[in-house]
Amino acid sequence: MAGRTRPRGVALAAAAALVVTGATVAAAAPSDAQHGHRGDTVEQLPFPVDTSNNAGWWTPLDVVGGVTYMAFDSPAAEASRHEVHVAAKGADGDWTVGCLRADDGSCATFLDDSGHDQPSIVVDGEGTIHAFVSMHHVPWQYYRSATPGDVTSIVEASADLPDQGVPMTYPVTARGTDGDAYVMVRGGRDEATVRDGRLYRYDTATHAWSRVAVFASAAGYSVYPDDLEVGTDGRLHVLWEWHRWAAGPYRHLGSYAVYDPSDGSWQDAAGAALTAPITPTAGGAVVYQPFQPGETMQSDAPTLQTAKLALDGDELAGVVYRYAEAKADGTPDRFDVRFARWDGSAWQRETVVDAESLGDGIDTVAALDATSARGVTRAYAVVQGTVDGQVRTQVVRAEQRTGRGGWRFAALGDVQVGQQRIAARTLATGRGRGTDVLYVSAAQSGPTSGTLFHAVVPRTGRPIAGSPLADVVAGLRDDAASAAG
Repeated sequence: MAGRTRPRGVALAAAAALVVTGATVAAAAPSDAQHGHRGDTVEQLPFPVDTSNNAGWWTPLDVVGGVTYMAFDSPAAEASRHEVHVAAKGADGDWTVGCLRADDGSCATFLDDSGHDQPSIVVDGEGTIHAFVSMHHVPWQYYRSATPGDVTSIVEASADLPDQGVPMTYPVTARGTDGDAYVMVRGGRDEATVRDGRLYRYDTATHAWSRVAVFASAAGYSVYPDDLEVGTDGRLHVLWEWHRWAAGPYRHLGSYAVYDPSDGSWQDAAGAALTAPITPTAGGAVVYQPFQPGETMQSDAPTLQTAKLALDGDELAGVVYRYAEAKADGTPDRFDVRFARWDGSAWQRETVVDAESLGDGIDTVAALDATSARGVTRAYAVVQGTVDGQVRTQVVRAEQRTGRGGWRFAALGDVQVGQQRIAARTLATGRGRGTDVLYVSAAQSGPTSGTLFHAVVPRTGRPIAGSPLADVVAGLRDDAASAAG
């Protein structure tokens, strides 16, 4: 299906015919069991979710104009395949859902590839929904709503993007302050042993996509996109990591740069000019997690895996990421959750969640996000354990007055069966400034499929009182089966 689009007039006619097929349901009030820490609410969406719906790099959530949009894999009739659905929650609290449409008007289906092929979306300033799906080293698979805000009118428009035929992977999206849409991806050039980092822009004035830059590239290396955030000043904060050619789960050199669309310039955390493409030797204010003594790109440990940005207005509060030291045999140990912040002259790093402190059989997983507002930074992580032979997970919320004092912890939602993955956004305007909206996907919590939750976590302007981390994750210990059941 990639590379085909239909004329806009045909797409609009198809969208009009499809509106009646969109399901609209009233949102159920969250139950007592779904309430989190002091005012947090967690609501389960009334839609089936495929067990393939999990990733660490994605952006399946957007909030704009008082509407929350959530994209997810939904079970398809054919085994080992899924559809991609987008649900929208309006101001009335009701959910409307639609699928991405094939040329014949049916729901398009995609191969299951858990962790690789999940959807990322962004809604531009005109309300158009952009969706990038099932992109793991394949040409563009891009869909766009024919009618602004209408989740039932999303049809393929892959041919509208530049660099046709280039294998693309791990799309991560953001909306500019001017309403333009951006997508960051890894682009593959296997003949040159290069998989580079690329940034593209959708101009709402011309309704056209263009390539902004190949921002990171080096022969013999692969870029892994992590996060893309836009500050209130319009600058784009770009986060990625490196792996030796060609690919693997254990990566290195957590890297950060800033792109200014007003003049096309790139800068590091210190504000020094960078020339794109940035390489693994950039060092300094680009690399927030450098090599440890004796480490090289050829080793598997110590290792970096998954990272997210926290912006407070137009300032970088820090980077939350998952990091493992090496065991005696040279393989990665359990993964801690770390936080790195730029203090004006150097990166300062600290541990948020020490995996060793969780106890035997409990570890963090490749699911993170971070937000910051009013001087308080939040790190969201997922912790996993086994109870009575069953894998269970808990979303953990950690808070800190940015750069000052320790982290305070609380659970978000209930213990779930199977993997959980998350995404978070902070509302940036109006009375809800600083309120976090979360997407929480539990891949195996239902009897036949996964589940999806919408969470709202208000802010008070100060960190929560919190609980000891050991208490927050108590339901994941072998000796706590009754608490988790």
